[in-house]
Amino acid sequence: MEKTVKIRAFPDVARSSSAQGNTADEKAIELAMKDAQIEEERSRSLEHLKTIVQLRESLKQEQAKTAEMARKADELDAKAKGTAALETNELARKSAELEEEKQKSLEQMKTIEQLREGLRQEQAKAAGMADMMAELDAKAKERAALETKVKELTGALGKIAAIAAAWKAG
Repeated sequence: MEKTVKIRAFPDVARSSSAQGNTADEKAIELAMKDAQIEEERSRSLEHLKTIVQLRESLKQEQAKTAEMARKADELDAKAKGTAALETNELARKSAELEEEKQKSLEQMKTIEQLREGLRQEQAKAAGMADMMAELDAKAKERAALETKVKELTGALGKIAAIAAAWKAG
């Protein structure tokens, strides 16, 4: 290819017009590049905007999930507190019942000890009574023996009196 070079009649004018042409071309290229950059930045901005919208939507969903979880946690906490309160009340009631049963048991133990002591005393009395009964029985046997001896002696005295009366009469 052949190149033709145009030379102007007025070199200064040609230069300034050529410089203006070059500057205009450069500026047009620069503008085109800037437009391309702007378009690229717009594209990125749109992508970022889409990402922001998606992230906001995700954030809303996560906030909704978090709120739901917080609500459920509050419900569970309330249930736990209610259950704990019920268990505390039940424990207090059972503790009171246990204390009452302990008191009854202590009273019953005291009664048992008193009854045991009474039984010991009664057994001692019964043993004393048995000794007394044995003593009375022994005394009754002695009395019976004495009564038998008195009868024998009375009989013998009667015979002696009869013999003495017969002797006196005789």
